[in-house]
Amino acid sequence: MFRKIIFQLFMLLLVFALVSCGDGSVELSYEGPTINVPDYPSTTNQLPTAVASIGPMSWLSKMIVNEVVYDTSAAGVTINGETGVLDDLLIGYVVTVNGTLDAAWETGSADLISFNANVVGPIESIDPIGRHLLIMGQSVRIDTDTRYVPPLDSNSLSSLMAGTAVQISGLPDANGEIVVTHMKVSAEQQHFQVIGTVSEINFGELIFKINELTVDYSSAVVLDLPGGAPSNAMEVLARGTLSPNGVFQVSELTTNVKPSEFATDSRIEITGYITRYNSDSDFFINGLRVTTDLRTIFYYGMHNDLTLGARVQVNGRWNGSGKLRAQEIWFEQ
Repeated sequence: MFRKIIFQLFMLLLVFALVSCGDGSVELSYEGPTINVPDYPSTTNQLPTAVASIGPMSWLSKMIVNEVVYDTSAAGVTINGETGVLDDLLIGYVVTVNGTLDAAWETGSADLISFNANVVGPIESIDPIGRHLLIMGQSVRIDTDTRYVPPLDSNSLSSLMAGTAVQISGLPDANGEIVVTHMKVSAEQQHFQVIGTVSEINFGELIFKINELTVDYSSAVVLDLPGGAPSNAMEVLARGTLSPNGVFQVSELTTNVKPSEFATDSRIEITGYITRYNSDSDFFINGLRVTTDLRTIFYYGMHNDLTLGARVQVNGRWNGSGKLRAQEIWFEQ
């Protein structure tokens, strides 16, 4: 929130110095194509804006996601598909907040907060020196900002044993590796889950891969996917049990982020790594397609810094046809 205030003040001073604006915008040129500085929302005479915000949560008297402080007093909570309470939400969880933003887009009210772990399952192997783990076929990397639930901490990874069930929340990078924002030992010993990208799909046998994990969805009871079936490059959330041969037998197959539920022109805010890259005006974050145009403004970087694997926060509007039109893009510092 503070970084936005600094940039907004800078832009306002620049605008007043260059032009007397009739439309609240100014065109700037800086080592590249013209960038239009978009109007910031008026703090008066504006209705609350519907928002879906996806990113790691922090807490400072109130919940903060993507620099916005949310009132959670009336919010519902779901944890891995089950009804939860606010106390179940932990700092570092990557959550989806559905609610409304105030006129200035700096505070808001949460109606529903959803958390789905990237993987809940047994550890296969550990590299405590390299700070990498393999969990149910998913490569995860411990980061300096990773949060833990005691007795786990950054120095106790070597004490973990293969077969120990853990819960991982994080952000997948361009290689499919999960950069961990939160980790804890899980009490779950049978019912597991994984979020990831479908590959090597076999429609004859109803199996596919999520990284190194083989997923069998032939017995799925719940199948809630766009088009009614999985396809290669689709991001899915799978829940089920792990068979002795290491195949994940899925009972529920759905999506973690549900663009079909986004209202046209609603505000979308998402933090993550660019996992698929077509161009600096067309790329994907966590399975969500993002487009830029001459109205997009960049902070701590420029359009040519949009590359595969870059970590960014994108704020923009849902266009109703499956794309997020970026109004602001913040590069990780």
